[in-house]
Amino acid sequence: MSWLQKIAATDKGINLTNMVLMLLSTVIAFIIPFKLFLFVYAVLGPLHYLTEISWLDKKNFFIKQKTQIWPYIVIALLLTVAIFNEKSILRYYSVSLIICVVVYTLCLVFSGKNSVALLVSLLVLIIALVIKADKIMFLILAFGIFLPTIIHVFLFTGLFVLQGALKNKSVTAFISLAVFIACAVSFAFIHVPNAEILSVAEKGYIQKYFSIINQSLASVFNISFSRNSNDIFEMPALIAVQRFIAFAYTYHYLNWFSKTSVIKWHDVSKSRLGVIAILWLVSVVFYYVDFRLGFMVLFLLSMVHVFLELPLNVHSVKGIITGIKNH
Repeated sequence: MSWLQKIAATDKGINLTNMVLMLLSTVIAFIIPFKLFLFVYAVLGPLHYLTEISWLDKKNFFIKQKTQIWPYIVIALLLTVAIFNEKSILRYYSVSLIICVVVYTLCLVFSGKNSVALLVSLLVLIIALVIKADKIMFLILAFGIFLPTIIHVFLFTGLFVLQGALKNKSVTAFISLAVFIACAVSFAFIHVPNAEILSVAEKGYIQKYFSIINQSLASVFNISFSRNSNDIFEMPALIAVQRFIAFAYTYHYLNWFSKTSVIKWHDVSKSRLGVIAILWLVSVVFYYVDFRLGFMVLFLLSMVHVFLELPLNVHSVKGIITGIKNH
């Protein structure tokens, strides 16, 4: 191992590397926000899903029994059916199902008992159906749109950085958190014309599958826009939102791969690495042949990885609270 690799593997080196990646993600997001998002989602996304699920498996998914992951897989499957089958009645209950996943996770982490988690989740599902949670805008935004997207890739990434800073009492980690926040905020204050040239197909993918994230964030920040499908490519405010989204996703993936020496997600058998590599290549081919096909095939995997990470997210929040108390 060279001296440069040794430095990069230290806590300070990892934090400095991540600051560079944050700035790099920000610069590229300013220049090509739509192309960057489509690229990292299709290329880095599947590799992240596969390697993180493999790593979580090594960590027993941060729960007591691996069999407790089955509700995550079942609900992810139901949501996939709901998204891609317009005739399915499940699409009217997707928010309620995601709320159940969150409640199930909290019960698993704090009680550890599968029976309690299932019973409480079932009770919450009944309540969600009674109050018609899938028609309440706040719940739709919080659980149906933001939890699997912005909360997962941006908020939890920031919380991981904060947890590491508190745990290691690292100055560079706190600085990297400040840089992370500054990069995210920069899109609201730095306005540059968007000269990005998109193909008809690229515009179609954004409009069909991802514009809801952009428009939902715009609504939260009280950005007014018409429902013209081209607004997302023409309105400066919506372009700024897309730049933030592209930054959040890009750095989320790069952050994962930059911490290989610490997380050691690659420390598995050669056969498992081989399977991951093959599945990743197949995933990229799906996206290359037809982005819609890739999105449909890998939506289930993306949702499974989001759900399986939730116990870790809860443990991270607990660690932050403990770190603040002891700081």
